[in-house]
Amino acid sequence: MGRDIKEQLAEPTVIALRCAGDQWPHSLLSAAVIPDAWMGLVETRDGRRRFVPAGEDPRLQRDDQLVLVRNRLITVPLDVADCRAACGNSVSATCELLVRWNADEHDLAALRKALLTQQELTLDGLANAVADAGGQTALQQLIREHPAAKLVHEDQRDALLDAARERLKRFIFETGMVLDRVAKLELSSESLARHEARQRQAAERVERIETRKMVEQAALAATQRRLDDLGGLLEKLKTAAEADAQVQWHDLLPALSPAERGRLLENLWRITPDRKTAEAIVVVAGKECVWLDPAAPEQVTRRVTLGDELGGLRSVTACLDRQLLVVGAGRGVWTVNAADGDIVGKYEVPNAGEPRTGFNAAALAGDRLFATHSQLGCWCWPLDRAAEARALLEPVDGVPKTVRAATTTEDGRLLFAADDCVHVYDAEGRSLSMLDTGGKVIHCLAVLDNAVYAGTANGMLLEGTLDETQELWLVVHRAPAAIETVQARRWSDLVELVIPAGVQGVCGVYGEEGVVTRLLESRTPIRRAWACDDLIVALNELRDRLIVMNANLPDRTGHDVPVARLLGHSIQDAAIVVATEEGERDETTGAVRAAHPPRDEAESA
Repeated sequence: MGRDIKEQLAEPTVIALRCAGDQWPHSLLSAAVIPDAWMGLVETRDGRRRFVPAGEDPRLQRDDQLVLVRNRLITVPLDVADCRAACGNSVSATCELLVRWNADEHDLAALRKALLTQQELTLDGLANAVADAGGQTALQQLIREHPAAKLVHEDQRDALLDAARERLKRFIFETGMVLDRVAKLELSSESLARHEARQRQAAERVERIETRKMVEQAALAATQRRLDDLGGLLEKLKTAAEADAQVQWHDLLPALSPAERGRLLENLWRITPDRKTAEAIVVVAGKECVWLDPAAPEQVTRRVTLGDELGGLRSVTACLDRQLLVVGAGRGVWTVNAADGDIVGKYEVPNAGEPRTGFNAAALAGDRLFATHSQLGCWCWPLDRAAEARALLEPVDGVPKTVRAATTTEDGRLLFAADDCVHVYDAEGRSLSMLDTGGKVIHCLAVLDNAVYAGTANGMLLEGTLDETQELWLVVHRAPAAIETVQARRWSDLVELVIPAGVQGVCGVYGEEGVVTRLLESRTPIRRAWACDDLIVALNELRDRLIVMNANLPDRTGHDVPVARLLGHSIQDAAIVVATEEGERDETTGAVRAAHPPRDEAESA
């Protein structure tokens, strides 16, 4: 086969061509047949025609003409831009028509006469011819006769095929072409898309409003059910209290059955007056100390970035009556104004090196700042002289293994845990006593009056006293896993211990009554918890979200807040900043004295 003809046949955009008989190659040894993807028409000088299928030799004479046409479906593209639909919206369209020629000498002759005015017919030439003959008009007609929504969202290929066949009727007759089907049709409308987006937004707003109404109605109904349930209990307590105006909780509770007592205690924090109400939830994540709104915890109200001078951040403590947050880092602690986020001070351990963990808890006693670190020990700094760092306890050869849970008593004594012992110091940093739990490694501490509460690695909640003669620790509760936080709340003579309870959420333990209640339910296991009079905050095991429950909610299910996704970092620690009824800021992680969990890397992993 000649080079020029071979190149033309190999060109994918060529759909038909013609050549003279002397241009077709001839060979004595082999026949030059029509290629597989083509079919031919031979026309002689005297007007006779002969169809030649693929694979046969056309047997051309010098004066003959050969027309070659593709014998398969041919894709013809059409497009229309910004055509106005019946509804007034502008619509753009692209489509692909599939056309072919039958293996018939009359149809191929019509093709040669109508379209092969040049030596070859390309796909672009055929597309232009189809568009000019009525293809584009058919596409425009389809758009003009239908609303944009119908065009965009419904399959209009059959409708376009009917319109194209009608508009191309003369062209099809004159060229012998067969319009097989519409292979592809895409219609789009920017104006319709904008209108539908506005409609969706409006519908979503209406749905949110309706959903909020339903939630509010459900909340109101749940609240009413809870009040009805508690109403009978409170009436019993009122009857029991009528004889003595000075009666205490312990005198009233025996008037209730054990089940009634449990229902009352799990709702106690909702029905008693608020003395300490949450003003902010503060979390430490990455290099930031972040304030969240307790009423809308997805909303960040303030972000403060702390430098790398002290290493990575590990903990945050809200300190009593000082309007201070103490943020523990790898080699020291920062003090930050709890009200405006200003950095107040930086307290560093000299020659600390590069510890793997960080300061896990801090407390203020007198004019001194105390903080605990499992690798560096317990350190003390005068608040106004950050350079005068002093170690109260430093590990030697890895003993003690853990130092944590710094907290203070109302009279200014410092407590912290070293392995299984509670160390007691005065505000000047002088050792007073040591309380031994007998091998039970302590994770957290809380102090209420003269009582000390400790959560241990083996899931025990212990109660002891600050007396120097302390020898016996009472087991108040046994949990299935380590207890990393404990918060103590008091109502009159009733003491409630708030602890994380894994898959059970957050529990309240009432040791003297022998009752354990579920305060908060969660879909994910809870690792740590903090509480004040009107708020419970829990951290899940993966440290990627907080579960926040307000006292005004009708049930025990908290609000799930994906803080790690919001901030881009996992949560190291959290605290609640509260306002007391006198309007002063107070410490809390919920307890009168709040203890923080360890921040050792091995335990946080």
